[in-house]
Amino acid sequence: MADEEYHHIVTRMEEITEQEDRHLAGARKEIRNDLTVIIPENPFPDIEVDAYPPLKFSWVIPKKLAAMAFPRNKENLKFLVNQGITHLVTLTAGKKPPVDDIARLRWTEVPVEEFEVPSIEQIKKFIDVCKRADKNGEVMGIHCRQGRSRSGVMLACYLVHFHRFLPDQAMNVIRMIRPGSCDFQEHEEAVGRYFEYLTEDNPVKFGVSGEVMEEFVEAAKESTKRILD
Repeated sequence: MADEEYHHIVTRMEEITEQEDRHLAGARKEIRNDLTVIIPENPFPDIEVDAYPPLKFSWVIPKKLAAMAFPRNKENLKFLVNQGITHLVTLTAGKKPPVDDIARLRWTEVPVEEFEVPSIEQIKKFIDVCKRADKNGEVMGIHCRQGRSRSGVMLACYLVHFHRFLPDQAMNVIRMIRPGSCDFQEHEEAVGRYFEYLTEDNPVKFGVSGEVMEEFVEAAKESTKRILD
């Protein structure tokens, strides 16, 4: 009997970058030896779908604040509206989601250039938007291109401002809820600068217990799991 031949298949997953294809940026590609398979945002491209989540969607504070990668089509935006999100904040400079097609979704732009970190003024603008949204009973969504770097900084600053987290506590919670967020020193420095601005001549005590941090993470993960599973 002839020896059987076995071919070892090496498979790895990579995200498509905007440099490779700006229309597919954020989707994924599966590389099997020399074969590359594109995995689109909609896993059933031949089936018309009314609404499905943007890539990397998750709740940060259930029914109050969510984050995601760039929502590229009206089906993504319909999903957000279906989850109760009424106000979307875009951080991608010069790139607007198709929000004009969604009447029930309010839109605010806080443009931060690609690969830059939010400035104190940009963070303050985002926090002011959140204050008004909270007063109006709005449910917030925030995104940049991948929903991790610029969004991660803003989300950590949100926890510092509204929930009195210390910078390290805020970033660790966001990292656990949204892996890949706040993973560079400049992100940590940006959150630290906002904390310094916020605490200057401010007697309010900052810092929360480990139990509170765990509660935030578990609530966010459980709410996201119920939607996406």
